[in-house]
Amino acid sequence: MNKIFIYPLILLALVLAGAYFFSACEKEDDTNEFPVTIESVVVDYIGANGAWTLTDIIGDVKKITEMGICYSLTNPPTITHNKITFEIEEGFHPAALNGLQSGQTYYLRAFAIHLDRIVYSPLITFTTTIPVADIDGNNYPVVKIGNQFWMAENLKTESYRNGEPIESGNGKGNYSATPTPRYFFHYLDNTANKAIYGNLYTWYAATDTRGICPVQWSIPDVADWETLIGHLDALAGKYNPNVSGVQVISAVAGGMLRTKGTIESSTGLWRAPNNGATNETSMSMLPSGLRDPSGAFDGLGLNAGFWSFTERDLNRALMFYTHYFNPGIHTNSFSKASGYAVRCVRKAN
Repeated sequence: MNKIFIYPLILLALVLAGAYFFSACEKEDDTNEFPVTIESVVVDYIGANGAWTLTDIIGDVKKITEMGICYSLTNPPTITHNKITFEIEEGFHPAALNGLQSGQTYYLRAFAIHLDRIVYSPLITFTTTIPVADIDGNNYPVVKIGNQFWMAENLKTESYRNGEPIESGNGKGNYSATPTPRYFFHYLDNTANKAIYGNLYTWYAATDTRGICPVQWSIPDVADWETLIGHLDALAGKYNPNVSGVQVISAVAGGMLRTKGTIESSTGLWRAPNNGATNETSMSMLPSGLRDPSGAFDGLGLNAGFWSFTERDLNRALMFYTHYFNPGIHTNSFSKASGYAVRCVRKAN
């Protein structure tokens, strides 16, 4: 059979078999099949200047001389552009992309080299994020995780979206008799903590109809939190409204969301041991603590707690949190008058 007919038949067979790769060969070798397959390439946790990738390569990797990913602002990317190489081994290969430009569309492919042949995966495109500003002009880094955009810092605004001020709770002391307190707080009433940890808000302020998130952004409800956690952990559970008290939603997702390092080692803001913290998502959750209606502050360095929009009952709402001593993420219901941190969310178009 003439070779002009052989190659279309081979390509058709690969498509019908569901093979997830195609080749851009610098020189074809008629006698040797390519020894590996690029099964999949994923780009996620996309920020303004970085992203995370996961590539699955299977086959006889001992015959491969080099494999990795290449990416560029131009299409198509090749190994002459930005390149990250992997260890020559079968399986999943995570890699972090750094030094990207904000608000730009990038092109990415995985590659493998055998002899003088280069095989590339299908093309992936992704766009880096741009910061979002609140009504007060505070700018926040944004990370795209799955089909959601999340603020990568705690909210700092002291104004509602319409420009009206949120009442300060600094120095209020015990306000437990106030029926629907709409306050923000700086931890320990110290304004210096705002720059590091953001503000703490009562649920009433966070969910006020005037809005505290930027336009098109919102306070995440329980479904938003479950979407985020489920995307990070395939074994994650869901909130059960028929169960009271603490519920473990994921045993690992908290660590993926937390900053690394410890106070004791002078490498971070969490108390030791900060178990499981990787911050691979670039969500950079910090241990911002809480403000109790009685006037007490607690938890700085120990836990990161965030309001959800979802109510448990008339006086309590759901809060999602992660602790320094394990990599999990939990939910429980707390008084709506308590002060917790806020992260705003926006669904991808």
